[in-house]
Amino acid sequence: MDAEERFHYLERLEKLRDSKVLVYFSYRPLDDSILVPLYKQLREIGRTKKIDLILHSYGGAVDTPIKVVMLIREFCDEFAVIVPLVAKSAASMLVLGADEVVMGPVSELGPIDALVKHPEYKDLWVPVQAMEHCLDYLQRSILESPNPEVAISILTPVLNKLDPWLIGDYEKALKASRQYAEALLSRYMLHDTPERVPLVTKALTEGYFSHGYPIGRQEAKQLGLKVLEADGELWDVIWELYLGYEELFRAAESPED
Repeated sequence: MDAEERFHYLERLEKLRDSKVLVYFSYRPLDDSILVPLYKQLREIGRTKKIDLILHSYGGAVDTPIKVVMLIREFCDEFAVIVPLVAKSAASMLVLGADEVVMGPVSELGPIDALVKHPEYKDLWVPVQAMEHCLDYLQRSILESPNPEVAISILTPVLNKLDPWLIGDYEKALKASRQYAEALLSRYMLHDTPERVPLVTKALTEGYFSHGYPIGRQEAKQLGLKVLEADGELWDVIWELYLGYEELFRAAESPED
């Protein structure tokens, strides 16, 4: 699919949704580097009634989603996120700042388990809950051992590698994830059902053990999120756009002939 075809599908989607459409399609962790180009695009669009964000992301930094939501909402009255395939982790948090999320049969959200950069391996991003599960495992290994002293001696080399400052930083990231999720749900996605906010926050931040757990549109609705199930022409256009951007990214990654 060439640029002209993608533009055609974007125009059709805007007509179907009566909105202005933005696209964030990336395999890199979501971080603050999105903010300046996003602001430039929003200034070009200007103030408008409704903005849809096509979102394809596996997550990223804990602080970025609320910044994206706040920035987009400076330029519109209504904000929706369209998820063709995946919006995981921090990208799922971004969804909570929308008025609705548009999902198809293969669309997935995920648990809100933000990523932080590994202190030594700078290109490695680690789910913050991994630290919590590590500490929980070490504690259980000692408490449930028939010989705790032996268990402690075996685990001491591991314990000595745990930097208390790093543990504290990870704990702050966990608390920030919960705080941001609750704030976004309260202000936007669930503003008319505030009694559900603590339940949904707890489910998304603590209820899943796999970072990659797939939350499809039916489960998202059961959680209480405002989900528009895309079908017919609407879904066909969304899916064609996903395939077009996927093709574009794959071509950019392929070595030149």
